[in-house]
Amino acid sequence: MNPSRPIAKPFLPTDIDTARQNVLRLALYVIVCAATLSPLLWVRVPPLVDYPNHLARLWILAHPSEIPELAANYTIHWRILPDLAMDLVASALSRIMPVEQAGRVFVALTMLALIGGTLTLHRVLHGRLAIWPICSVLFVYNAALFWGFVNCLFATGVYLFAFSGWIATRHWRMVPRILTFSVVGTLLLLLHLFAFGLYGLSVVAYELTGRICGRRLSVSSCTSWIVTWLQFIPGVALWCISLRDAGSTLTLYGDLGAKLYALISPFDFGYQPTAFDLLFALAIWCALILAVISRSLRLAPDMRVTVAALIVAAVLMPNRMSGSWSADIRLPVTLPFVIIASTRLEVSRKGIASLLAAGAVMLFGFRIWAVSQSWREYDDLFAEFRSASAVISPGARLLIVEAPIPEDRRQLTRVPSMLAIVQPAAFIHLGALAVIDRAAFFPYMFAGWTTIDVTQRNKVISQREGVPATPDELIKSADPGQTKALQAVSNLIGERPYWRNWPETFDFVLWMDFSGAPKPELKQLRPLAKGSFFEIYRVVRPQVR
Repeated sequence: MNPSRPIAKPFLPTDIDTARQNVLRLALYVIVCAATLSPLLWVRVPPLVDYPNHLARLWILAHPSEIPELAANYTIHWRILPDLAMDLVASALSRIMPVEQAGRVFVALTMLALIGGTLTLHRVLHGRLAIWPICSVLFVYNAALFWGFVNCLFATGVYLFAFSGWIATRHWRMVPRILTFSVVGTLLLLLHLFAFGLYGLSVVAYELTGRICGRRLSVSSCTSWIVTWLQFIPGVALWCISLRDAGSTLTLYGDLGAKLYALISPFDFGYQPTAFDLLFALAIWCALILAVISRSLRLAPDMRVTVAALIVAAVLMPNRMSGSWSADIRLPVTLPFVIIASTRLEVSRKGIASLLAAGAVMLFGFRIWAVSQSWREYDDLFAEFRSASAVISPGARLLIVEAPIPEDRRQLTRVPSMLAIVQPAAFIHLGALAVIDRAAFFPYMFAGWTTIDVTQRNKVISQREGVPATPDELIKSADPGQTKALQAVSNLIGERPYWRNWPETFDFVLWMDFSGAPKPELKQLRPLAKGSFFEIYRVVRPQVR
């Protein structure tokens, strides 16, 4: 026997069991992730509030000059901005697939990034592949996704991976680690400012935890803690550069209603919560309280300060921050992913574990079914408008009008009202699809603070934070006398109404009204097409003799 030859380590039965369990867990993740993404298979355009506007911008970026009517309305202006996730990723995808498909793939990647980032952070913190992080799928369909904040959510998923990487490389030497994560932090800043802030707060709090728990608050430990901040310098520098193209800096904390909405935002997939949303929130809060009381949910010691810091930041976050609306829902929808990744669920009784698993499966199943069915119905409505929009002349300027939806018309035909209802906000940016189909001008495209600008001829009727005009506003602004009075009206960031002189500045009107009520007769409007919830009019201007 050769004494220098190493003795092979026997492969124990426990190793086989562990490998088999990991394969089964990965298979379960694949199945659940596929179910989470499945609603995207039923629609061409996911009915997320801001998404049609983002998709229209992606279309402009993909067709910079070959469509003359489009080039007459919009110009491309790439610049350093802390909000480029979709512009960078989906634009690259659109080179190998149609733009609408690239948009759906980007939304799918956003969902997978949130789930995969949670799993990765949990694996780094706890050292094993566990079932518990799969519960993150329960929180993918949240209020931020409903509003179409896809740039923010995609970057949040990348933040989970970046923070996992920072923890996993704690054995590295300081200089290579700082240099590497300076690049990572800069990438996060370009994807979205919120993710960069999340990453910075998480790293600072995590490093502080190690020093507090280890009772190493010496001068040298504090110095090394501050040195870790050096990785944020390139990102902060780029953010300062981006301020040259910044928009509004308005900051408002928000009223009680906004804060209550932020509280339920991780569980609510809409603006007006359904009975299912409220039941979902109640079930999760009860399960969380019981798990904490029974000590079944154990928080990783290294994450105590980090989680506490994120909760405090969520409470203090204004509703509108530097012009960004609903800033206060972004941290609450992130917290479930961080908390799941930071904890271990250890239920001693098998029966209770089975009951919790059954409850989670039921909540998940109802959510996916409701989203799939409601999205199919929205897709039919969107397709109806897109078909009718053929009457709009290429390159025309399109005015948007939306009447309130009556309560008796809020019912969807494919799903009970307790699970989903018609959300009026889903139609705010519907008209942006005419940018894709007819190269039309949409008055409140996300321009100026993004990678596109409106052309000079359209600047007077461009409103960065616009919404559809109401029927009353349309009627009043048809009167030249009222138009003069509207010159003094402005929104929170000082923009005047884009529709204030519509008979002279717009070519077509999209009028959405689910009530089916007769429209008031306006001599400036000539009906061209009609659908189940809208009419399209041509704006008729008097002949000049």
